[in-house]
Amino acid sequence: MIKSGCETEMKDTLTGLDRYEVFLEKLQQELDLIGDDNIVVIYTDIKHFKYINDTYGYKVGNALLKEFVAEFTNNNRLLVGAARVYSDNFVAANRISADGYTKESFREMIRRRNQEWETKFREKYLNSRLQFCTGISIVNKNSRSLDAETVVSNANLARKVAKEMEDDCCVLFDQSMMEGIKREVEITSSIPKALANGEFKVFFQPKIETDTLHLMGAEALLRWQKPDGSYIYPDEFIPLIERSGQIVDVDYYVYREVFRFIAKRLQEGRKAVPISLNVSRVHLNKMHILEYVKELFEEYQIPYSMVEFELTESIYLDNTERALELIKGLHNMGTKVSMDDFGSGYSSLNLLSKLPIDIIKLDKVFLKEGDLQESDKIIISCVVDMAKKLQIMSLCEGVETMEQSNYLKEVGCQMQQGFYFSRPIPQEVFEKFIDEN
Repeated sequence: MIKSGCETEMKDTLTGLDRYEVFLEKLQQELDLIGDDNIVVIYTDIKHFKYINDTYGYKVGNALLKEFVAEFTNNNRLLVGAARVYSDNFVAANRISADGYTKESFREMIRRRNQEWETKFREKYLNSRLQFCTGISIVNKNSRSLDAETVVSNANLARKVAKEMEDDCCVLFDQSMMEGIKREVEITSSIPKALANGEFKVFFQPKIETDTLHLMGAEALLRWQKPDGSYIYPDEFIPLIERSGQIVDVDYYVYREVFRFIAKRLQEGRKAVPISLNVSRVHLNKMHILEYVKELFEEYQIPYSMVEFELTESIYLDNTERALELIKGLHNMGTKVSMDDFGSGYSSLNLLSKLPIDIIKLDKVFLKEGDLQESDKIIISCVVDMAKKLQIMSLCEGVETMEQSNYLKEVGCQMQQGFYFSRPIPQEVFEKFIDEN
């Protein structure tokens, strides 16, 4: 039977699900007639789905989405409706008896379902690291809001929280998350004023040459000191300003401060060491970073060898082509590039043969806490040896004990960084560190 044009317009052309606007109308009708039941809204997206499109092509990516939709809606007697919000983001609503499940038991059921899907899809799409991130919003007649858009928005907020988690990517919405949103707005709205007032401080963590224990360089790290002297630490504000895009302005501020610092020491005839600067994934969207860095070199006239750039392993994995473009651009200027946090996730060893990186930074996860286990030693030794054969320098982060430092020397790791040598320190303290070394 041929569908009418009107009916077709109500459906997503790829998946056959309701269009989002149609889904909202159905959900609102159910909420208006909620009675004694619960309405459960489930918002799911597919983490690392971009890898499928980039690796296998869009045709395979579309086939995966259709396969996911079949799983998402199959044999669901409780289903009120489902829609593709956009790309790989999906939402579904279910009507369930208030006596049928507790909130936690329903969350656990969805979590187990997600894990089953992950196993199935990862076996089919090798090295994909696909992960299903789900937010759940459960409402009844006593809930604060029975507005369809608000209920979906709450589920989406829980989904965003789930996406930040490594393992248990299934989260129930609760009102405390709204406090998190208020805090996020407070922080992001304060960034322009904080930049103008000089509240951001550049700290430096030394990098030490393993054989000689001499200072080889440092990593520039950011601290935010409020006017009252208190600190907002990177773990709290960096993810927020990455999402808002403000990380670009903050990174550029750090870059300029580091260029100014190096130029000042060289002009004074004092020793300077290479400083590595972190690159956010946001920079890969528009690639203005190359032009900005070139302008800084022209303005401050420092040697290209005095600045290095660090991209985390996940950035390379998520956007390999853009990362390669950035590396080539930085190399053309004469600066070095490192892969930061190597081993913190699911390392793609194949990337090391594709990307012309200069330094590999082993994540502190390899060292763990306390004494080194034999298995840890084997892994560290193999990674260092592999880097050496690929003519890539190796640096290990998170060094906290003499035992760890000595073992890294034994296996030939060329540089070390960690609390054993120094915590991140303010510029004036780092200047003394350079002079003394």
